[in-house]
Order: sequence, then C-alpha cells, then structure tokens
Amino acid sequence: MSLTHMVRRAVRYGLYPAGWLWIIFALTSILALEVDERPAWILVTLPILVTCLAVEWLVPLQPRWSMSWRSLPVDLVYIVLASGALALVSTGLALASITLSGSASGPARDWPLWLQVPVLFLVFEFLNYWIHRAMHEMGGHPGRVLWKIHAAHHLPRGLYVLMHAVSHPFNVVIIQSVAIIGPIWLMGYRPEAVLIFLVVNAFHGMISHFNVDLRLGPANYLFIGPELHRYHHSADMGEALNYGATLSIWDQVFGTFVYRPGAAPAELGTDPDSALPDYRQVPAVLALPFHGS
Repeated sequence: MSLTHMVRRAVRYGLYPAGWLWIIFALTSILALEVDERPAWILVTLPILVTCLAVEWLVPLQPRWSMSWRSLPVDLVYIVLASGALALVSTGLALASITLSGSASGPARDWPLWLQVPVLFLVFEFLNYWIHRAMHEMGGHPGRVLWKIHAAHHLPRGLYVLMHAVSHPFNVVIIQSVAIIGPIWLMGYRPEAVLIFLVVNAFHGMISHFNVDLRLGPANYLFIGPELHRYHHSADMGEALNYGATLSIWDQVFGTFVYRPGAAPAELGTDPDSALPDYRQVPAVLALPFHGS
C-alpha cells in the first residue's frame, strides 16, 4: 500500500472527526476560560482553513477541479477584490452578531445553552434554505435578480476550499442579515451560542467545498459535507439541489436531498446555454445584479 493511498484513506474517514475534535476542544477551552468570543471565532476557524488547503493540495479528489496555476490569477482577483470585500462584510457581520447577542433580549435569552444552539441552527438553516432555494428556483423578476446575485458562486467549473469565497458581496449581506442578524436580535441568543454556531457553520462552509474524498457516512443525513454539496454545484440542473448550508435536514423534509455515496457529478458549473459571463470576467460578474432581465 503506497503512502499516498494511506494518506487518502486516513483523510477520507479520519479528517472530519478530527475537525470536530478540534472544534470541541477549542470551544470548550474558550468557554471555560471566558475568552472574548469575537477574536475566538477567527482563532478556531483559521487552523481549519490552513489544514484544508494543505490536504487539498496533497490529495485532491479531482485535479481538474483544483485551483491551478492557470486559474490562480483570476482566483486571486476574486480573493483580493471581490472576496476581500466579501470577507470584510462577512466577518464584520459575524462579529456584529456576537456583539449584538451580548445586549439583545428575547425569548431565548434565558434558555440553557444546549437548547439555544440547536434552535439557532434550525432557524438559520430554515431561513437560509428558502433564501438559497429562491435564488435558484424563484420565477419572475425578483427570482432573476436573486439568481444574478447568487450566480457568481456557481460560475467556476471547479470546487475547492477557497472557491467558497467566490461570491457576490450582496449574497452574504442577504444571508447574514435575514438569516443570522435578524433572528439573533429577535430571539436574544447568548454570545456563547452564537460563537458555537459561527464556528460550526464556517467549518461546514469550508469542507462542503473541499476537493478531497472526504466521506461523512451516516452523518450526511444530518450535516452538509462535500458529498452533498458537490451535487449542488453540478452543471446538471436536475441534480443541482442540496440547498442546506450546515444541516441537510430541510433538504430531506422538502424533497431536495441528493446523496450518492462515493460519487461525484460529471461536470460542475452553470447551464452552458445560459447567458452568464465567464467567471474570469470579474467586473461583468459583479455587475450582474444591475443588468436588466
């Protein structure tokens, strides 16, 4: 058995549980030491990102889906310009949500942490599911505008961790404000619950775009991982479902759950007959929401 084969096997079945062990250890330590939740969120997720990048470079599932030297200049434009602004907006709103939760009052304020966290996830996932699904399926002018906002994330024909950052800033503002900030303000979740939510949500956001043969097994019926999210990015619109961000529960409830263990779509991206620009045309992609139908 070659070293590469052993590494692939260890990654396939061991990396996801290892990620959870790190999260549990880090969050338990942070909560016990009463560390400020705002910098803690970044400190917990940064090692996950670095690990994912290294593993993806060593043992990619599909080399043709990877960030290549040829695509790197375009990817850097998104990361430095579009995703740089996106990261500021996303991080700012995430930190604001922790700050807001410190002063917000609402029905969840006095709930125990073990109840706040699952309710926060279920509410976010429900709102995110329907916003995300509307971006793909809603008809009429509102639906076309939503799709143009969201389309930037689907234009690349690859799938890798940093591609998670290829998105229109409006997309994050909509999701964060409607599905996170609003419910936190209305429900009054504690900062500790928001920290746990943000870390787990970021973890699954990264691994769902992971170009590595990572298998969650039965956990796919609870969480969104790469086996599920790859199909969301399929160029075959009939299988491009799985709208959940972290949980797959609402996809199962509403009939949009696609799970094919160990398989992957033939092609990624959007319908080749669509009138969308190539993702390398960054200004055109960012201007999409402002164009007429």
